[in-house]
Amino acid sequence: MERNFSGLFNRRVGPLGALVIVAVGIALTVAVAQLLPERDEPETAATPTPTATPCKALDPPYGKPPQDLTYDPVDAATRAQTVEALHPEEGGGKVDVREVRQGGVVVGRIVGVTSRDPTKYAARLIASADGELERGTGYAILPLESGARVAIGVKGCRTVLVNARDTDGTRLLAAAIFG
Repeated sequence: MERNFSGLFNRRVGPLGALVIVAVGIALTVAVAQLLPERDEPETAATPTPTATPCKALDPPYGKPPQDLTYDPVDAATRAQTVEALHPEEGGGKVDVREVRQGGVVVGRIVGVTSRDPTKYAARLIASADGELERGTGYAILPLESGARVAIGVKGCRTVLVNARDTDGTRLLAAAIFG
């Protein structure tokens, strides 16, 4: 049994009624379209690549030490040993090594590698980490093979590595330097 809807529509409503129904349908569609939020058109113009901002040397380079701590330069032998272990040529610059002392006792160490792009070097060091990272504001704490932890971040024109006797000490120093 095939139904002919056009015949049924024309007989019961009539041509004028059909026109009114179509006009009301169009008006409803336009009204609903006005109420819906417009979708943002994707931007077709190319967006410029931001230029790298040059780093700014800081004085003092690691900020003011917290509480009664001092950041003292190390002797030449300790610096040479640290430089050899670090392979600073990967970072592209000069290495500054300082001991963190509290009342004459060494409680940690700060190593700064000066480079043109310290963020890139820090990212490479962080990416090479084996194990779970702990993230802080402006730094990440990585586990070392020895079981110690080191915080890595950027301060001025330096990639900075911070280590203390324990993880809480590393966190405290990292927060003071990078915060």
